[in-house]
Amino acid sequence: MPLLRLFVPLTLVFALACDKSTPATPALTPPPAAIPSGEPPAPEPAPAAAAAPQEPAIAPATPEPAPAEVAAAPSGPRKVLVLGDSLAATGFGAMLEKKLDEHPDIECFRKAKSATGLARPDFYDWESEAKKAVDQRKPDLVVIIMGGNDGQDLTTKTGKGKRVAWKSDGWNDAYKARVADFLGEISAEGRKVLWLGLPRTGTTSFEQKLTTIRDVQSQALADFGDAGVYLDTTPFITDSAGELIDSATIGKRKAQALREEDGIHFTMAGSEFFADKVYPEVLRVLGVDDATTEAKKPQK
Repeated sequence: MPLLRLFVPLTLVFALACDKSTPATPALTPPPAAIPSGEPPAPEPAPAAAAAPQEPAIAPATPEPAPAEVAAAPSGPRKVLVLGDSLAATGFGAMLEKKLDEHPDIECFRKAKSATGLARPDFYDWESEAKKAVDQRKPDLVVIIMGGNDGQDLTTKTGKGKRVAWKSDGWNDAYKARVADFLGEISAEGRKVLWLGLPRTGTTSFEQKLTTIRDVQSQALADFGDAGVYLDTTPFITDSAGELIDSATIGKRKAQALREEDGIHFTMAGSEFFADKVYPEVLRVLGVDDATTEAKKPQK
């Protein structure tokens, strides 16, 4: 029986040995780097963060220009005041006023007196009278035609004192100053002025006077600036050769004479012809489009 007891433990030990699993081979860890004595170990660097994806650069938007300021449209019809001597007082002035007043966006007025001008304020003071008319009507545009009576000595308002003799050395400068003073009286509040050059006539001696007057008036308007326009009317009543037009067809009527026997004043046909030429120039300076209306405005 002793042999049996020895055999059993040995068998059991052998069985237990065979039943144990083989341990896993431990992982090899590299040895730490040598660290100098007395210094703490440097911290290991943190892993670099992944770079964020870069969005493509976008050019800044170009700012839109600010909208241009637009002038407010007039609240009512544009007002025109016609001033002048016999040319404004008779046919031409009446025809021009009628045409302008029939425009739906224009209201026209007229103040005129025959045989007047700027040379004789002792007879008719145009500076004072024009200012009264402007203050009353408050026009946007003043249309002027005068000067045919100014080829004479320049007087003062009282008729007293020294005169400036016609054709004297100082006449042109004195008359130009008088035109400038007249313009100053009627051009306040941003008002525009359209000065119509005196139409050519068929008389040689009278034309010599008018040539001087036209030149001085145009110079005064040039000095006046953008608010004033001088309109040379010669092309309206002359042909391509520069000769005066004696007759023309007006509307559906046959050719009619444009001048009276004196060669200066217009006939009614001539007044209408001349007004038809001036009318679009007034609209241009006033800044309104042409228009036709069948209904007439009530009389003022």
